[in-house]
Amino acid sequence: MSLKDDAEKLLIELREKIDELIEKGKDASGEVREELDETIEKLKVQRDKLEVKIDAFREKNEPKIEEAKFHLKNAMEEIGKAFEKIFKKGPRAEEM
Repeated sequence: MSLKDDAEKLLIELREKIDELIEKGKDASGEVREELDETIEKLKVQRDKLEVKIDAFREKNEPKIEEAKFHLKNAMEEIGKAFEKIFKKGPRAEEM
């Protein structure tokens, strides 16, 4: 799983947990309700900060990741060609 997928999964889980707290808080009353509301708001702020950091990281590193993927793909193609050439040559094979 990629870093992007991990980050997205984490954010989805955070949203789900916050939603669960909101649902549980509907049945709470008085002081407990106030504490839950405060906790939920703090979690939302933390989640939003995390989203901003993840977006900034992604924006900064995405071009580098894409460039690395491009070079890895080219390297794999060259390795594949080298293996083909090696295996086509053999004691009885003609040279290309």
